Amino acid sequence: MNENTVRKLRRKFIIISFLSLLGAMMIIAGLLYYSNVALENKNIRNTLQYIVDNEGHLPGAKDGVKREPDFGEYDVIRFLNEIFNQNAGGDLNNPEFYYTTRYFAIIYDDEQNLSEVIVNHIAAVTESEAETYGEQALMHGHRFGRYGEYYYQVAKMEDGGTIVVYLDSSNMLKVNNRLLYLAMLLLFFGILFAGILVYVFSFKAIEPEIKNMKIQKQFITNASHELKTPLSVIRANTEMQEMLNGENEWTQSTLRQVNRMSGLIQNLVMVARADEHVREEEASECDITKAVKETTETFSPVIQQDGKKLFEGIKDNVTMVAADSQIRQLCSLLLDNAIKYCDESGTISVILNQRGKGIVLTVSNNYKDGKGVDYSRFFERFYREDRSHNTDKGGYGIGLSIAESIVEKYRGAINVNWKNGIISFQCILKQLKK
Repeated sequence: MNENTVRKLRRKFIIISFLSLLGAMMIIAGLLYYSNVALENKNIRNTLQYIVDNEGHLPGAKDGVKREPDFGEYDVIRFLNEIFNQNAGGDLNNPEFYYTTRYFAIIYDDEQNLSEVIVNHIAAVTESEAETYGEQALMHGHRFGRYGEYYYQVAKMEDGGTIVVYLDSSNMLKVNNRLLYLAMLLLFFGILFAGILVYVFSFKAIEPEIKNMKIQKQFITNASHELKTPLSVIRANTEMQEMLNGENEWTQSTLRQVNRMSGLIQNLVMVARADEHVREEEASECDITKAVKETTETFSPVIQQDGKKLFEGIKDNVTMVAADSQIRQLCSLLLDNAIKYCDESGTISVILNQRGKGIVLTVSNNYKDGKGVDYSRFFERFYREDRSHNTDKGGYGIGLSIAESIVEKYRGAINVNWKNGIISFQCILKQLKK
């Protein structure tokens, strides 16, 4: 894990935490708002039905009957009914209900002739306006609907006539709008506050990972240093034994394993160094064409010795702000991998192009057994695909991981794909900032 990986981890933590909080807050705000709207709509329907059942007249208001307040036992059920307003038409035990409910009604006989207009419960609508509203409701043909700030209900009466009741719901609509704006305001400031908290605590959240990264680097460095001494002793003793007694299969096997262990240690050191950030003094205007050509030329004899062909498609004058040593290391890692896993008598291609201020480096080779291989795991450290990445090839499963670390330093991406028997590793790099 390098600094770029830590930054990605922190960014991922911030995004996931922020989106989780945002989603939770939006769900809560939405539930509150729509629950309130649903309860208010149910209350409106109940009130309209209550007026319809009383043929447009509220009993207390029409008869002048004053209801006595209910001093009955106050329990949880009554409390919930008051909170959620589930009684038909509101709290019928409240005498003010009959005077605060603002509505008007239009009654028609069984031949749809106007029979009665009730407007004594509202001051904003005249009889002629009420007649117009009634005609609009009948013309629309809906049993329940809304017209501006009024909700209406059309129902048949017992005598065969029709009644249209309009309920003034302006106060309810204002409350709903106020609740909506308040929820949006709280959501905005809640998101802002949550974003600040997530950003601040993200440092604390990834602190264990940073600590583990440092411990890992220290362990690799120390282990590599400690392993060099016993390997040197084993090599020296084996070579001395060969000088005294001559070479045999056992001494040769021991030296091969020593060489293999030495190579593994060298790769571990490369892993630790690959995770280090590029120092500012190392970043400069680099001749990428020269670096890639010279690196390719060093591998050319090995490619020819293996009976394979080399194709170079390296553009001239390709430059980028980069560390020359890292560009050469990246090219070496990809070429070394291509040589190991290229088919016999196959071709290895190295293609370099300029892309804006960055570069695109592609190294490909023939690989007939590449169909169905899980290429996404090729960049895992110490991973070797069973059929191709075997010990006979001499690989350690580290090179591509190091290549990926180098590419990440340049805010780029490394992609692998297989098509028509050819596997290609494409590296897209952006220039470093001086």
